[in-house]
Amino acid sequence: MNTTTGMTYTSIKAGNLLSAVALLVSLLFGLVLNTLYLWVLRFRMRKSINTTWFFHLILPNFVFTITMPFLAAYMIMLPHWIFGSFLCKCLNSLFSVCMYASVFFLTVISLDRYSLVFHPVWYRGHMNNSYASAICISLWGLAILFSSPYLVFRQTHLLEDNKTTICYNNYTISGSIWQESKIQLRWVMFSFHLLLGFLLPFAVITVCYVRIALRMKKGNLVRSSKPYKIIFITVASFFISWFPYHLWYGMRMTNEEGRFHKTTLSILMAFSTCLICINYCFTPLFYLFIAKNFKKSLRKSILLLIESVFNETLNSLNRSFEDKSYAPSSSAATERNQGEAIHVPVAFSDIK
Repeated sequence: MNTTTGMTYTSIKAGNLLSAVALLVSLLFGLVLNTLYLWVLRFRMRKSINTTWFFHLILPNFVFTITMPFLAAYMIMLPHWIFGSFLCKCLNSLFSVCMYASVFFLTVISLDRYSLVFHPVWYRGHMNNSYASAICISLWGLAILFSSPYLVFRQTHLLEDNKTTICYNNYTISGSIWQESKIQLRWVMFSFHLLLGFLLPFAVITVCYVRIALRMKKGNLVRSSKPYKIIFITVASFFISWFPYHLWYGMRMTNEEGRFHKTTLSILMAFSTCLICINYCFTPLFYLFIAKNFKKSLRKSILLLIESVFNETLNSLNRSFEDKSYAPSSSAATERNQGEAIHVPVAFSDIK
């Protein structure tokens, strides 16, 4: 009996250590790659609607990467929290902001592609850089607003052993009304998180890209399978990145009666954490592998390589979209094809 307990404890700690190592490795790669991509988008490419989307999509990746050392330390010390009450509130709120922002920008990019394909005249007549920037600022505002409850509910608590401090969501706010509705409030928060952070965005992304793929196939608008692969990766990566996290969150919510073993929850938590971190940090690598003549591109400087990948990915998919849209004016077509980039999100996460 004691042996079994010891083995379980050791396996959990080993899993946490492995997750911490994965986080630190992701930190090294993600910090470099996301920094380079932000630099190219900001300083080396002509500003356009697509580069605006892409810059704000990669920005939460970069912010989340910076917080990885704290997450790695927490995985090693789990469940002990060593960073104090202030960082307990701020870091978890920042994690939530990055998750919502990443999901929102994936969704708005899919809507942008859908509008360009199915409503090209309206799109070219209304969309511009200023409008795209305003949408991005609004989405950041929504991400911050939806994450603000963590500043209230997230707290630290010293356990009875007087050694272990935990960082957790305390929904028991002072006042009899809040005390009685603790469980209801927790389920409201989870449902809100699940609906706006996963189910609704996933539905929108799936519908948009499936309809785009069907339109391209029906009109025989592409001669290669590359756009279809991009669309498949977009939808599949979003699901694979975020579904395990929300599954773990839901299982933990319903585990007050001990229906799930702690080892199962710990393994699922480590697995979902790794998927999200890989999604945040290694997504840029996949852009390199969808580019043509990759070996020749390696001879270029790293910044020129990244810039060429952005332009090539944009041109490959946008040509398909432009072929099926109404013919634009020559000046509009020229402006659209210069310095733009289409997002190809790849799993490992969007991670809240």
